[in-house]
Amino acid sequence: MKKKTLCILLSLAAMVTMTCGGTSVLAEATSSDATSSDATSADASTDTTDALSLADATVTEIHPLVDGETMTVTWYEDVYMAYPNREEDQLISIYVPENATADSPIIFCVNNSGWQADSYTSRTKVLGTEEETEDAGDYSSTSDTDKIGKALSEGYVIVSYGCRSRANEPTEDGEYQGHSPATMTDTKAAIRYLRYNADLLPAGDTDKIVITGTSGGGALSSVIAASANSSDFYESLYEIGAAGIELDENGNYVSTIDDGVFAVIAYCPITDLANANFAYEWTYHDTRERVGENIGGETTEEDLAVSEELAQAYTDYLASLNLKTEDGEDLTTDNLKDCIASLMETEIEESIEEYGIEQMQADIESFDNENNVTWLTLNEDGTYTYDYDEHLYWLASHTALKNIPAFSNKGLGLSVNEDTLFGSSTDEYSPFIYYSWNNDAVENNVGLDDTGLTWDEYIETEDGQYLLQQIRMTNAIEYLNDDSADTDIAANWYVRFGMADRDTSFAVEATLYYSLLNNESVDQDTLSFEYAWLKRHMGDYDVQEAYEWLAGIL
Repeated sequence: MKKKTLCILLSLAAMVTMTCGGTSVLAEATSSDATSSDATSADASTDTTDALSLADATVTEIHPLVDGETMTVTWYEDVYMAYPNREEDQLISIYVPENATADSPIIFCVNNSGWQADSYTSRTKVLGTEEETEDAGDYSSTSDTDKIGKALSEGYVIVSYGCRSRANEPTEDGEYQGHSPATMTDTKAAIRYLRYNADLLPAGDTDKIVITGTSGGGALSSVIAASANSSDFYESLYEIGAAGIELDENGNYVSTIDDGVFAVIAYCPITDLANANFAYEWTYHDTRERVGENIGGETTEEDLAVSEELAQAYTDYLASLNLKTEDGEDLTTDNLKDCIASLMETEIEESIEEYGIEQMQADIESFDNENNVTWLTLNEDGTYTYDYDEHLYWLASHTALKNIPAFSNKGLGLSVNEDTLFGSSTDEYSPFIYYSWNNDAVENNVGLDDTGLTWDEYIETEDGQYLLQQIRMTNAIEYLNDDSADTDIAANWYVRFGMADRDTSFAVEATLYYSLLNNESVDQDTLSFEYAWLKRHMGDYDVQEAYEWLAGIL
């Protein structure tokens, strides 16, 4: 199956006239110094019959405003695999600003939200300023929230793409194509495509790919950075015709191209889903009792009993990771709370120095106009008092806590969950923890009610083992703590999670931090983790700081 040369009428507002089969334009662009990546087998040819070659990409010149000045950006659009099964989504955009060089890093934008908003039409775009353009691009490299403007001003190549996700409706044959590992597989395929075409790229160093995303995108960025070149993904990569995956004469998958990244910038990652439900209840059990309600309404005694049961599971899980604190002590739920509080206090102290007491007071008042903040007292002399338990109570009082369990509850009749990320291709979803599996009440093919198997029994079956593998393949923490994994872990990590974010727990983020702190592949000099001052569930609020960090490691 050969990839079609695409003249795609997507995002018309962002386009000028497109050139189909833009070989001549590409040839002209590549007359400048093209990068030569150290990655293996970057050997695309200019032959447009090569299904993975950039040579048949559509090429468009756009002119965004960056700091008020018009800039020329060349936009390449292509399919990044040989055998797409969602051609409307499995497309890639490469934006090369006029000031980019062969040494420029590549900012690889993950657009996932809630593990589902990954369509090509919702990707990060660089927009032009022509008269016919509805949404002109006017970017400010001085803005603390505009990564596009900052990247363009620095001459960084920007890459954005679409991929399969759990939001995809079933096909006419009733197949759900967006279950794990589809989202990770497609992302790795896009990275491999860039390396395959390294010699054809007019600019950008494929050894300096920086992956970045928020929420589900933060989790996706993290697992891609933690699972580079893992054989877990080889079969699914081969199925879609990703670059650099072959079958040898013995029927074994062989990879000849690196799908790792140089660095990751991740915001509020919804990660460790297998244990996120347990971590949420470990964090918020006592708070639930005080607040007395969650998204679904009143928290009952039965709810609290389930919450306590799930919380205990996190105690067992954290102990199994054998992580150490900064002082070399075993990290357990006995000291995790103190560790989180210490990280919070570090952020408060840095914020006092950076913003000042007056600005922080104003921030608090804008967030809580009744100024009912009992968890933090800021004194004029720069001292403060902080109470972690009161912090949790204040947060839950302003934003209702998620239901129980928080991330796997579709079969329980609740609506905030990630269950549709998992399951066979013929099932809409699968519960992915023991509690939701054993208590599933929907008539379908999953759960104790339909299979007659408890969770412990089911995971011993072939289908159960497949489900466990699907869960693993979404989780950075799993790969970071698996000494037997055949992975190449990114060295450089920048992770932020807001102090006013209740969408996942502070415990999950702390466990990610300590997993990075304990991993010898991670450069401890560049590791940057913070509970960001009074930020909600959001990202890209500190672009200047993040890109200053990036400049320091390049």
